Amino acid sequence: MNKIHEPAGPMRDRCLDKDGLIRLNLNHPPPVPKTFDRIFADAFEDLLQTISPSSLVATHRWSGTEEDRSMGAEFASRRLGAPPNIDRVVLTHSTQAAIQMILPALVPKGRHLVVEHMTYPPVRAFAQRYGVAIVDVPIDDNGVEPNSFEVVCRNSRPAAIYLVTTFQNPTTITMSMDRRIQIAEIAKRYDVQIIEDDVYSLLSSSPIKPISAIVPEISWYLLGTAKSFAAGLKLAFVVAPNPSEAFRVFWPGVRATYWMATPISAALMSKFIRGGDDLEILAAVKKELGSRHELLNEVVGDRHYVANPGCLHVWFPLTEKHPSEEVAIAMKADGVQVAGSNSYASPAFHPPEAIRVGIGNPETPELLERALKIIRKHLPSGWND
Repeated sequence: MNKIHEPAGPMRDRCLDKDGLIRLNLNHPPPVPKTFDRIFADAFEDLLQTISPSSLVATHRWSGTEEDRSMGAEFASRRLGAPPNIDRVVLTHSTQAAIQMILPALVPKGRHLVVEHMTYPPVRAFAQRYGVAIVDVPIDDNGVEPNSFEVVCRNSRPAAIYLVTTFQNPTTITMSMDRRIQIAEIAKRYDVQIIEDDVYSLLSSSPIKPISAIVPEISWYLLGTAKSFAAGLKLAFVVAPNPSEAFRVFWPGVRATYWMATPISAALMSKFIRGGDDLEILAAVKKELGSRHELLNEVVGDRHYVANPGCLHVWFPLTEKHPSEEVAIAMKADGVQVAGSNSYASPAFHPPEAIRVGIGNPETPELLERALKIIRKHLPSGWND
């Protein structure tokens, strides 16, 4: 095995910007170098013994080699319950790249995309870029509110709905199994395609079956790696409803945008999956994340927040007396950047006052502890403050 060398000089923490700001607005998995570096080095060395570097990067992998898609089917089967037909599987550069291909392909002019009233911000940006109209739907403690979703389906004739069903971003909500069945039934009844972003589910200790396993015939299942393995391992497996749809949505875009996976990352991920190394990395990430949640409780346990031991982000509800924008500005002035609830909502919707804090990004627990102490200082100690 090749030796992993430490950097010769001091290395700037990856969560600090040039001004030394601790960026907890990012939602990266915690680093596990002892496990990841060993597995990566062994896999890379083995890879270069089987193929020359020039051959590896000589061409795009398009939607993934047959080996990539086979490993992707195995990878997705851990969530879907059974391996999908590999011709339904597309390997892409990232979840964002996949969404940019899927949205304009599924939502024609005059139709709508449904999103949760607070959702992953790039989805709104992508929809605007491609002229896709958006309709918001409320969520409650179980996820998308079914009656509201049905009203939207009846009145707006949406073509698709984008959902994060496990550890919803930003609220951390995991949609219950009963609710998933309800949403699946409504979507099927009104012929609404489901884009299910399951990127956080691999870190859950007891993940619930995806909606895509209930109604695969109308589902686009996305399982990315950047939120569970490493932020720079930018890959996402897409499981389309059928092979013809997979080909229709992705092949024509080859010359329009760069959605194809980087060959080296794709080859390494296939190796990880084939040998079960991905499970070892996930176990290490879960362990480190669990430790960070313990630290979170030690530092801010007397403050009101919503969290799950497997979730990369924490939701701190505030009150009207403590507007999230003002709290976020004060924290930033004190050296910590967080995300306010308004950054996840449309301009037309006033979200509940809250901030989202990512606890995986700091390079070390010590730096996270420093950031959490600053955050605690700016949080109200009680609802009557």
